[in-house]
Amino acid sequence: MKSQSNANKIAWSYRAYEHWLRYSGPPDQAAARMRDDPASFLRQDLSYLGNVEGKRVINLLGSNGRKAVPLSLLGADVTVIDISPEGARYALELAEAAAVHINYLVADVMELPVQELANSFDLAYMEGGVFHYFADLSHIAQIIHAILSPGGRLVASDFHPIGKCLSVGDGHVVSTGNYFDEQFHDSDVAFQRFFPDEEQSDFPKCQLRYWTLGEIVTAFARAGLTIEQLVELPHPQLADIPGQFTLTATKPG
Repeated sequence: MKSQSNANKIAWSYRAYEHWLRYSGPPDQAAARMRDDPASFLRQDLSYLGNVEGKRVINLLGSNGRKAVPLSLLGADVTVIDISPEGARYALELAEAAAVHINYLVADVMELPVQELANSFDLAYMEGGVFHYFADLSHIAQIIHAILSPGGRLVASDFHPIGKCLSVGDGHVVSTGNYFDEQFHDSDVAFQRFFPDEEQSDFPKCQLRYWTLGEIVTAFARAGLTIEQLVELPHPQLADIPGQFTLTATKPG
């Protein structure tokens, strides 16, 4: 578990701030866009999050603040947990430029001080390719259960696990792997492809574990959360197969 976290911290700390500057633009420019229309940056997730004004929100693996700052602009009290100091640097500059405050803890989510944070949050929010960074789903589910206040909710939006064993192109789907694979895999960090080809060999690798959808839902149910809904969304290139999913669950209150 620890070796996976260490590998992912190294990978997500390598030239990440440089990437966010290129991809999202300087913090002042990105903040201006967010101030104009913060809700648009949350996309379909906002319909599951609901009215966040006055809510205590923990954004797990919140990266560069691209969701935390819009949430704060909408009135939420936001705390970000992420392993990358590069992400924290951009996120805090982004929040300052947007004239909002976010709490940012650079830490391994799996090692959060649960007793200190118990019953502290109304919403736990995860999105955009997160579950495969965890070596132990049961443990992260138990942490989320502990830090949510009674009646608090989890909203988790992620890429559908089936995508890791399928190749989609030209209207065709080809099987490229085993959906039930339980091994850890070395993988490129998500933003590596945005750098020149000749520089990509220098990037350290992430270490991922591809969980099935059943394993994800079961972990949160066994942790004591009440599953509200599991919504599967079409693949952006082929609507006949799922590409994303959103899971919502509640801590009994």
